[in-house]
Amino acid sequence: MSEHAHRRHGVAAEEDVGALRRSVARLAATQHGVRPGVAELVATELGTNLLRHAVPGGYVLARRAGDGVELISVDHGPGLPLGVLDARPTPSPPDPAPHRGRGMHAGLSVVRRQAAEFDCYSTRRGTVVYARVGGPAPADHGRWRFGGVNIPYGGDGESGDSWAVTADQTLAALVVDGLGHGPAAAVAARAAVEVFERSPLTSPERFIQHAHEAMRTTRGGVLGMCVIDPTRGELVYAGVGNITGRVLTGSRNVHLLDRPGTLGTHLPLPSTRLQHVPWEPGSALILVSDGIRSGWGLADHPGLLGHHPAIVAAVLHRDHGRTNDDATVLVVHDKAGMP
Repeated sequence: MSEHAHRRHGVAAEEDVGALRRSVARLAATQHGVRPGVAELVATELGTNLLRHAVPGGYVLARRAGDGVELISVDHGPGLPLGVLDARPTPSPPDPAPHRGRGMHAGLSVVRRQAAEFDCYSTRRGTVVYARVGGPAPADHGRWRFGGVNIPYGGDGESGDSWAVTADQTLAALVVDGLGHGPAAAVAARAAVEVFERSPLTSPERFIQHAHEAMRTTRGGVLGMCVIDPTRGELVYAGVGNITGRVLTGSRNVHLLDRPGTLGTHLPLPSTRLQHVPWEPGSALILVSDGIRSGWGLADHPGLLGHHPAIVAAVLHRDHGRTNDDATVLVVHDKAGMP
């Protein structure tokens, strides 16, 4: 399963909330699982909260997700007051117009009530709110839960990054970055994703060989790909180029190592080296493109891994994302062994 890129909507003035609402309305109109007005209402509440309570404003990420719409509100603080999310949700308003005079409690209660999935993570460093509207919960992937953010350069248009996951008893995960950004980079990334989606994935090394051939008609790119086999208690990873990753298991933080090179160019296949990492129930995998600055980590975010993977990805992008490139963060949780 590959995912659409997000569009980034900055919110710093009242007119930005209106622009967000109209953009989300156009997006929701293509999704048969979204009831009329619901996505617009949720977008309006998220945007209004950013405008009134975040300093200085923030942004909302939006994309199609299954037959619904995913919205992620992101800011840099000051954080939610204690108890805001514990209060009982207020009744849903009858229309998607902005509701002036309500506080943050009422706004987030409306979002939570209307969303098929809802989660929130807040510290003094900022708040991230996740809401997916429309349709039932995503297909059950057994012990696996995953999500991410993929934000194109400039916040809109085609992203040269992509991510994809296939999951049953084992799980395979891919992050690919086409060289540069824009439509040509997106073509290169899609070539690798198409190989990933149509072939059984048991060997990262073999996948890289096939992706290299598929990307020869494109400008090329870099990628990181892994297969997790919980029955063997092992993750096997191979990367070419500057895709970085980590496996978090208990107190361990294992860095996934890439190899220099580029796939799809008219050169011999770059050398690859398989990395074998222990995998335990409750572990987490994080893969990022080079749109995320080096040195990223979770040390300053207590309890973050207990939240929805898209929340984890959005926090890492907020704190470590570059503004001059496409940026992707993919997060996979192994639910086995988690409370």
